[in-house]
Amino acid sequence: MARARIAIIGTGLIGTSIGLGLAARKDREYEIVGIDKNRGHVREAKKLGAIDREAGSLEEALKDTGLVIVAVPTMAARQILKDSVPYLAEGAIITDTCSTKADIMHWAAEFLPETVNFVGGHPMAGREISGPGAGKLDLFHGATWAITPSPRADEQAVNIVLGLIESLGAIPLYIDAAEHDTYAAAVSHVPILMSVALFRMVRDSQGWEDASFLAGTGFRDLTRLASGDPTMSRDIMSSNREAVLHWLGRLEEELGNVRRALEVGDPVLTDLFASTQLDRDTFLTNPPQRRVPEGPETPNASDTMRRMFFGGFYDRLKDVTNKPGVDRNSEELRRRLGIDENGNARN
Repeated sequence: MARARIAIIGTGLIGTSIGLGLAARKDREYEIVGIDKNRGHVREAKKLGAIDREAGSLEEALKDTGLVIVAVPTMAARQILKDSVPYLAEGAIITDTCSTKADIMHWAAEFLPETVNFVGGHPMAGREISGPGAGKLDLFHGATWAITPSPRADEQAVNIVLGLIESLGAIPLYIDAAEHDTYAAAVSHVPILMSVALFRMVRDSQGWEDASFLAGTGFRDLTRLASGDPTMSRDIMSSNREAVLHWLGRLEEELGNVRRALEVGDPVLTDLFASTQLDRDTFLTNPPQRRVPEGPETPNASDTMRRMFFGGFYDRLKDVTNKPGVDRNSEELRRRLGIDENGNARN
């Protein structure tokens, strides 16, 4: 009997961290296959134990694979979805980790056949360093993982992705793709630009050499995101341009308010700091309650583990894996020649 198989496309920080979490299951009954255009990355991921085997091609990675995880920058995901179509097993489940969701949901609807299930995803976790060496087993522990199922994805496929998310220690959150992109621009994407702008402001000043000696943890913390993967950051901004521009406009307005408060001085300045401190501390100590999802009910941890490793997850992947392979080229050739699968002329 063939083993169930999971393919991870992209073995950078996120892909490797997912692989480490999946590989850590001692009772797992699936093989983890990895592929990356950077062969050095996929080999390092294998050395770290995040994958069991390196695939030499997309066809090899996807053959008889039940679950496909696309962990690449947003713009690269479009071509991967398009190129994957000939090799996807019927009933396969595809999910992604892209930082924006509207574009990839559109591409999934445009390219993927109805015989596969696409469930969009985005883990709100990361580090300022990239590559497989930055991968962490606990990267997703306690993190929100946005989930945006395609209308064509069946409930079992959604539940399998939920099982994946919870098994990695993350907390799934159903959200509309456009809504995700709007709010992610504010809390995730604009901070990247703020980090870049602050660092460049000081770095490009004539006093950089002296200022750099004074740059302590505050400056380092606020500019941390400027050290992120440039390709990832570029793709985020390109695929979510309008939402980012909207929040940048709001930020400019708020900076104007701060400037005016500084010009006026006390008591306005003190009120600004005090009210903001109170609001932020309240947010940290009493975070907003998660809303009840409108999609399939999120399973609790025990149900998820049972479904993922002993029930629906393994059975579904096994069903996909054990289906006899179809040589699409040979089937098409037989049709053109007018012969059946046994080599006899069709009536």
